[in-house]
Amino acid sequence: MRGGKEIDVRAESLQRWICQDTERARELLLKNVSPPGAIPGAIVASPSRSNPNYYFHWVRDAGIVVKAVLSLYRSATQPAARQRYFSLLMDFVDFSRHIQRTAARSPAGLGEPKFTPDGEPYLGPWGRPQHDGPAIRAIELTRLAFVLLDEGERELVREKLYDAKLPTDSVIKTDLEYISHHWREPCFDLWEEVWGHHFFTRLLERAALVEGAALATRLGDSGAARWYLEQSRTLGDELLLHWDPGRNHLVATRDQDGWPGPRSGLDSSVIIATLGGYATEDDLHLEGVSPYPVDQEQVLATAAAVESTFEAMYLINDPSQRIEGIAIGRYPEDRYDGYRTDSLGNPWPSLTIGFAACYYKLAERYLRLGRAVLTSTNLPFFQRLPLEGARFRPGEELHLGDPRFDEVVDALRRKGDAFLERVHHHINPGGSLSEQMNRYTGCQQGAPDLSMNYAGYILADEMRGRRASSR
Repeated sequence: MRGGKEIDVRAESLQRWICQDTERARELLLKNVSPPGAIPGAIVASPSRSNPNYYFHWVRDAGIVVKAVLSLYRSATQPAARQRYFSLLMDFVDFSRHIQRTAARSPAGLGEPKFTPDGEPYLGPWGRPQHDGPAIRAIELTRLAFVLLDEGERELVREKLYDAKLPTDSVIKTDLEYISHHWREPCFDLWEEVWGHHFFTRLLERAALVEGAALATRLGDSGAARWYLEQSRTLGDELLLHWDPGRNHLVATRDQDGWPGPRSGLDSSVIIATLGGYATEDDLHLEGVSPYPVDQEQVLATAAAVESTFEAMYLINDPSQRIEGIAIGRYPEDRYDGYRTDSLGNPWPSLTIGFAACYYKLAERYLRLGRAVLTSTNLPFFQRLPLEGARFRPGEELHLGDPRFDEVVDALRRKGDAFLERVHHHINPGGSLSEQMNRYTGCQQGAPDLSMNYAGYILADEMRGRRASSR
């Protein structure tokens, strides 16, 4: 067992480089927002224009970036910083409305996944439609709308975000109408490879509808609110079908097509979805937005399965490397190495950071509830925590004040830190991160300066810094 002095020194070092990495992530992220030559509000996935060309505004990626920018806006204390982030958010709103209109020129309509930085839909061959983009955009702009309403900007919200009329000329209601009328249809997954019905997409669509209904109610659009909630309830029932008790994990895609070979259904996107598909009281004063909050037993079982699979698959996760955090990839059968689709997939910094955020969020969730429930389904998750000899049995409830409860919360935070430590260990000099980390060496490869990496780092750091009080 390490002595107290050694632990304190390590904690200080950890805090120092997390702060440094987060600040560099903020600087590098903002370079990809409204880059020179682009329409203001465009957010490129990466500055790379060849091998691979990621110089596009992916609707999904941009929504995740806006989640981080909104976090920066809410936490900013200096007027100049707040104004800068506010301007970026408003530019994004305008750009989003522009591409909603130009999407009519795409074969996928609002399901078009990517646009050029000058606001034109990409018309080349691609996996389309993709329905998660409108859902993520609706979620984050709905949360922006609530922030602005709380600041007294009701007219701005009605003018720019949600106009409560049909036909609509506002960005959020356009997305909500699309989602509520198209969620039953299959589409391509977030990896742009597989056709079917996807857990990631469905969870976010449901969150968008529930949170959109709350906004519609606040703005007097009661008929739309009822419609969105009705669709969300049916969609929630469909989500329950993704559980496979035989494999003890949630299956990423049902009714799958378009993949040259069998897929296990095990996919890290299931865990990442819980970051965007569930609102805490701090977000919107809502509970129960998702049937799969981060502490749901099937989510935890899936997280344990994902971690154990990638721990054994990637050489850089070998315990002899003396880095505790596990590098997380997309799915076991992945063949995209950042350049080619006939190679071997690698861990991704954005996914590894996302797992850190999930652990921080889970610790916060347990503190809010004041309890942690153990079941035969989620027991593998608890067995993987770095605990000092605590023993658990299915059916137990650990409560606030129980030393084992405190130990679990502490272990969750330490494991979250370990995921960030894994990414830090492989970061480029200067703090840049590419799409992937080589499975053998950890070296960065694929699209450089991926926006999702930096957005994820900002959001994970925010969650790490939050401390929830017990009820």
